[in-house]
Amino acid sequence: MNFRTDRWSAVALRSSLVALTVAGSLLLASCGGGGGGTNYRPSRLFAFGDEASVLTTPSTPLALDAKKYSINGFTPSTTTPDCFADPLWIQTVAYNFGLVYAECNDNPTATPTAFIRAQAGAKVADLVAQIDHFLNVEHVALVKSDLVTIMVGTNDVLELYQSVRASTLTQTAALAEAARRGAVLASQFDRVTQYGSNDKARALYVLIPNVGDSPYAYAEESGAGGAGSRTLLTAITRAFNDELRSKITINGRSIGQINIFDTFVNIVNNAKAASQAGILNITDAACVPADLLQCTSSTLQPAIGTAAAATDATWLWAKGANFGPIGHSLLSSGALAIINNNPF
Repeated sequence: MNFRTDRWSAVALRSSLVALTVAGSLLLASCGGGGGGTNYRPSRLFAFGDEASVLTTPSTPLALDAKKYSINGFTPSTTTPDCFADPLWIQTVAYNFGLVYAECNDNPTATPTAFIRAQAGAKVADLVAQIDHFLNVEHVALVKSDLVTIMVGTNDVLELYQSVRASTLTQTAALAEAARRGAVLASQFDRVTQYGSNDKARALYVLIPNVGDSPYAYAEESGAGGAGSRTLLTAITRAFNDELRSKITINGRSIGQINIFDTFVNIVNNAKAASQAGILNITDAACVPADLLQCTSSTLQPAIGTAAAATDATWLWAKGANFGPIGHSLLSSGALAIINNNPF
């Protein structure tokens, strides 16, 4: 089948270069993994979570105008947005195994084999509902050759931070609630991998990037939130990730952890790591439009004084707490490293 390898080849090359240049800074861990991989190749992929895993519905079934909550790239040599350009992490993972999303497919003979159940704005409670619907309404029977990806939590961190600012929660209560939600998320993996057996899906979970290092956090620190905003956002992020990591069921074969939290922290704190990844800006939002779905390669921050203009390849963050294509490339590199090296 034709998976638009002309477009995909450039994407794959770019992701490979990122993976090679920042290999030393990718702090990736696999839950219970170890030893060599088993040449695992998923036959289907199911993506759950928030907007980091969302492609919008295209205007027609074979159109390529699905949007991302990131920077939307163009077809080379044109100004037409193309969903294959600047791919989401779940796109790169799927395409690496020849899997196809209905949301980004212009080949009428290609049967979709990768499926998005993630929703923009989702929090942990929404993720639970996504899996409930998937298992109990859609009645999808998961098998070993299915790969499930789950990334959620950033919107929970933002909500809990805003509750502290509004004085509806104390900081102590917010940290406890973040930990509780991390534990709830951890419990969802037994539902898709069936702990104690080996006949359901393989799953990847993501330790979310530090919201305290996002453009949203910097804006809060210098604006309405005031001093300490970044510290609080970091503490909530850590509470969530730590509980998720500590409560996840380790079964040694079917669950892999992508530690993008440490990857981003290393880039933020290590100028050499950022430089190796080609990242020129780690603090500001690249996108100008208020609606992130309308952000494209041509609607980025212009050059100001001696500061270079934003590009989709050199600025880490798209807007708010949403990272741009380089962040997705780092995340997909981590995911592929886990898939290729875990004993799935």
